[in-house]
Amino acid sequence: MTIKKFTGAELTAVADRWNIDPELIDRLRPAIDRMRATYERVEALATDGLAPEPPAVRVTLANRGADDPHGAWLYRVDEPGPAGTGPMAGRTVTVKESIAVRGVPMTLGSRLMTEFVPGSDAAVVARVRSAGATVLGTSVCEDLCYSGSSFTSVNGPVTNPWDPNRAAGGSTSGAAVLVATGAADYGIGTDHGGSVRNPAAWCGIFGLKPTFGAIDYDGAMPTERTMDHIGVLARHAADLPAFLDAATSRTSYATDYARGITGLRAGVVAEGFGWPDRSDQRVDDRVRESARALASLGLTVCDVSIPLHRHGRDIHLPISIEGGLTTVFESRLQGNNHTDPYHPKFGAAFGEAMAERPQDIPVGGVLALAGATLLRDATNGLVTAYAQGLRRRLYDQIEQALREFDVLVMPTVPMLPHLLPTDAREAAIGTDLPFEMHDNNCVYNLTGHPALSVPCGLVDSLPVGMLLIGRHGEDARLARIGAEFEEAVFRCPAPPTTPAARSTR
Repeated sequence: MTIKKFTGAELTAVADRWNIDPELIDRLRPAIDRMRATYERVEALATDGLAPEPPAVRVTLANRGADDPHGAWLYRVDEPGPAGTGPMAGRTVTVKESIAVRGVPMTLGSRLMTEFVPGSDAAVVARVRSAGATVLGTSVCEDLCYSGSSFTSVNGPVTNPWDPNRAAGGSTSGAAVLVATGAADYGIGTDHGGSVRNPAAWCGIFGLKPTFGAIDYDGAMPTERTMDHIGVLARHAADLPAFLDAATSRTSYATDYARGITGLRAGVVAEGFGWPDRSDQRVDDRVRESARALASLGLTVCDVSIPLHRHGRDIHLPISIEGGLTTVFESRLQGNNHTDPYHPKFGAAFGEAMAERPQDIPVGGVLALAGATLLRDATNGLVTAYAQGLRRRLYDQIEQALREFDVLVMPTVPMLPHLLPTDAREAAIGTDLPFEMHDNNCVYNLTGHPALSVPCGLVDSLPVGMLLIGRHGEDARLARIGAEFEEAVFRCPAPPTTPAARSTR
């Protein structure tokens, strides 16, 4: 690309933006031109001899097809290829559309990204492919992932397989539904504040946010890099260690999983229950009853208090929105000040879309963009700095609890799946439906501890999730507890709207 010389008007605009003497900016024009020339040389150096794009992948736009009653699929890969021979051979995977799958349009659930096609797989997708898994296609997510429900995607709402009038949870909505209904063995998603665990709880499956950094985030849409996680959805907890061994650089999860759980200590976190105006008492009761049932598996169960947990959602907000302002909007999904891989074409496509079609930014994105800009400017980042300090104190309190207990327990989300709104845009503007479910989940994005949503019962024929939190690196222990709970206490049935469930009713 040739970067045109900047006009006097553009230089004046920069001076006005930063309240700098315009005469000084004008005198710096030759130095700015030298910087511009350097940019051109860097681009030429980086693109010289660039490998050609891989051949196109044949895909079918599957959303709302005859075999997709919940609107969960986005693209199906027409020729996924023969099953591999690795440890995940014979297992099928669907991938959230905010994670790159080579040759498959990566739209982020948004009108903004309608034409970008990644030329390579995200790191996690490449790993599971090399382990023998078959990637079936991509699944619908919320618009730019700015919702924990399932009604903001440009592709339409993803409906709950237990009740199509209700939300499936999000933002990894489609993947959760496809796993719950048996269309795929695993769903790969991203989790910034609960986006894997929310839909796991509401769809009656297992959803794991692993220890921070355990699964490489390269190739996934970032929001705030210190809280972004790749997560996984599965129908059975016993399937999680194999995925973790395939998706990470470690190969010890299956070994860790084999260790027993008798004698472990479970702490029921008081602050995870009874959220004013949000908690459903029946959900709280179901989770407390399930926590007590852990004793039948050989665990000692006691109550524990983590005072700052009650403020986790507040601490999460400024870090998330100001980090998102920088990462998503100001640096075009690239972020900065990090050494992870950058994806120039992805960032350029997003930046061009932002410039050409700002009206297509979703309501949740506008809220984050406007709110973060106003609040950061009003405080000069002071409150986010305070939040980062509180984040460390919250981490320390959780670490203290995990010195006394091996696992912490609370509801995954405080309420049952809500009804889908009749007007998605107005609901996103005027209600808290996109974000009401984050109270417990977002805490562990702040601290990076592994967290697993375990189906623990039904209330009004709708699933309830119990959240298990462990020490860093002890993801497999959570899976083992979840598997023994599933075997001895509660195994969630298939949703009533799946073909298999309908045929047996």
